[in-house]
Amino acid sequence: MAEVHASAQVWLLQADSGMFAMLEDENGQSYLPVWESSTAAGTAAVADWEGYQPAAMDMKEFNQWLHELDEDGILLGVSPDEHGKILPFKGEVLRNLLNPL
Repeated sequence: MAEVHASAQVWLLQADSGMFAMLEDENGQSYLPVWESSTAAGTAAVADWEGYQPAAMDMKEFNQWLHELDEDGILLGVSPDEHGKILPFKGEVLRNLLNPL
């Protein structure tokens, strides 16, 4: 989280079509994966996400987007590893952790 505070942005993976990478668990819960650096996001662009590119989102836009994700029941998957394991967060919880960005 230190890099997010320093840069005031998060990183996602985006396809050429403009769609962002998503994850789904065995129970059907959807997650938007986010990373704290371009390098970390780029490392995850393999398998199903091959061809996706790291895309920065500033915290102001991300905070607004978190409200929509909460309404849609989509959680955040922080720093997915190469096996898809994540730290799951509700948007509101992550927003509070990152406040006052």
